[in-house]
Order: sequence, then C-alpha cells, then structure tokens
Amino acid sequence: MNLMQGTAQGWQFINARKLAPILFLAALAGGEAAWLYAHKFSVLGTEPVLWATLVLSAISLIYGLSGRSQKLADISYYAALWIVAALLCTLLTYIFATLNLPLLDELFLRADLAMGFHWLNFYTFIRSNQFVSIFFTTAYFSALPQVFFSIIYLSLTGRTDRNDELWWSSSIALVLTSLLSGLFPAGGTLFYYSMGLENAVHLPHFLALRDGSLTRLAFDEMKGIVTFPSYHTTIAFQLIYAYRQLKLFKWVLALNVFMLISTPINGGHYLVDMIGGGAVFVISIYLMKRVRLLLGR
Repeated sequence: MNLMQGTAQGWQFINARKLAPILFLAALAGGEAAWLYAHKFSVLGTEPVLWATLVLSAISLIYGLSGRSQKLADISYYAALWIVAALLCTLLTYIFATLNLPLLDELFLRADLAMGFHWLNFYTFIRSNQFVSIFFTTAYFSALPQVFFSIIYLSLTGRTDRNDELWWSSSIALVLTSLLSGLFPAGGTLFYYSMGLENAVHLPHFLALRDGSLTRLAFDEMKGIVTFPSYHTTIAFQLIYAYRQLKLFKWVLALNVFMLISTPINGGHYLVDMIGGGAVFVISIYLMKRVRLLLGR
C-alpha cells in the first residue's frame, strides 16, 4: 500500500459510525454536568480517565488516519469509548440514587419466594464449599476483563461490527439500568439479611446518596451501587451475544453461565434483579439494532 492509498483509506476511518458514540457520550456528559452544577455536586479525581482517553484517542487517530494499522486504531478507539462510558454511566447511577424513593427489598424478596427461589439457602450452599465459592467469585469478577479482552480480540479478528454492537448495547443498557435503579431502588440481599456486609461495598455510598450526606464524589472511590436491575446479568448475555457464531463462543458461553450463577451471591442480588437485567438486555439489543440501522451499520 502506497502513501496515497493509506491516507485515502485512513480518512474513511472518520465516519458517522465512529462519530456517533462520541456525540452520544458528549450529550450524556453535558446533561450530567448541568445536573451536578444545579445540585451542587462535585466530582474529583477524573484526571486519569481524561489522560487515558486522550492518549488512546491520539493513538486511534494517528494509526487510523495514516492507515498504518486499522486494528490498533480500533483497539484504542473502543477502549477509549468504554472508559468514558463507564465513568459517565457510573456517575449516572449516583445521580439517580438521589431520587431517594422507597426501598423495594421486601417486595423483591416476596417475588423471589413466589418463584421458588430462596436466596438464603442458595447463599449458604455456595459459601459452604470454599473451592466452589472461590470459583464462582472469580467468574463474577471476570466481567471487566472479558470486556477488554473482547475489544482486543474483536479488533484483531476484524469484527468491528461486533465491537460496535457490544459497545452500543452495553452503553444503552447502562443508561437504562441507571434510570431503573433510581425508580426501583433496593439495598440488596446482603443489606436485607444483614450478612456478609463486608462484601456490600456499595452500601455506604448508596445510603449516603439517599440521605443527601454525599455530595463530593471521588472517582477512585465510586462503586457499582445498582441492585435492580442486575447489570452483571445484562453484560453476561451481551458478551454471549457478541460471540455468537465465533470460534470462542462455547468458552464465552460457559464462563458467563458461571457468572450468572454467581451473581445472586457475589452481587447480593435477588432473582428479580436478574430477570430485570435480562429484560434490559433484550431492550438494549433492540435499540442497538435500531441505532446501527440508522447509522448504516
């Protein structure tokens, strides 16, 4: 490939499909900034995210526009998108938690029992065997490594379409999850049963947001504070969906089935939370397809 061909191909790197996620995140950031200002909230410690995003964006532009390596450009591009989306959507869950609506733990527990799911029995069974407990805990915390592995794998195998699908569906799901968590708040099973509270790392921030005592948010201290719907459930299904008909599908399927099994225990979730997470998955896939159709895939 000569220089002119590489440059011509490189300029194709900038298109509506590439720009749309950036505009989506910019709109989300603008809305959040306005809310934070109006409610006198402050967010500290976002500089590492800013610098990481700038560096990754620069790498993506340099390698994408020059045509030197579209794969490296895609890896950097999607990594930057995921980092920014994670920050903004985590912050969104904090914003919606301030709605301080009545907790629904009692309602969720009754629904679980009506479906024949006894969380306490399940928790005791899993925790009674140290090896089983460690195995499922490892599966539960594989979500983030799976996402970043997927960015690299899908880019290197030329499946930019799957990277697009995974990012859009996950980002849409994060926004839906944030909204629903505010409208249908719950402390979770660990909170309800007052057990394993050392693992309920979300509770201090969740309760402080509800009573209005937390207004200064440090990025490196922010937690996943959502109970309903379960985002671990959503991302497990989205990862399985992203690898459909690909070589690694059976391995991704197995790992995420284990992650789903571990979610009630390690996430302190009701079965209702997981059903809600499944519904969010279905909606997010539908909306993702509509967005990609609008952008010409």
